[in-house]
Amino acid sequence: LACAALGFSTGFWAIFVTMGAEQFGTNLRATAATTIPNMVRGALPLINLLFLNVFQKSWGWDIIQSGIITGVLVMSITLVAAWFTEETFHKDLNYVEAEEMLP
Repeated sequence: LACAALGFSTGFWAIFVTMGAEQFGTNLRATAATTIPNMVRGALPLINLLFLNVFQKSWGWDIIQSGIITGVLVMSITLVAAWFTEETFHKDLNYVEAEEMLP
């Protein structure tokens, strides 16, 4: 059971990084592939602050109610992100992002 859980989570992480990198051109793909996992890791303390400080301490909710609201909020954000993710199945990924898009 532990091996199945580890295999599923590791496979999900690889697909997650690949899907994120495919959204960018060749000149930005490596940067995206290294930045996206770091943004996900950086979002965890923010989610914890929302769960502990806002929902439990400030609003006085119990751990169950705070967990449900935090889970619904995070899953809503992920569903919106998945809805707006561009499909890359028949897309030629050998392209360069336009220079005017860069700051």
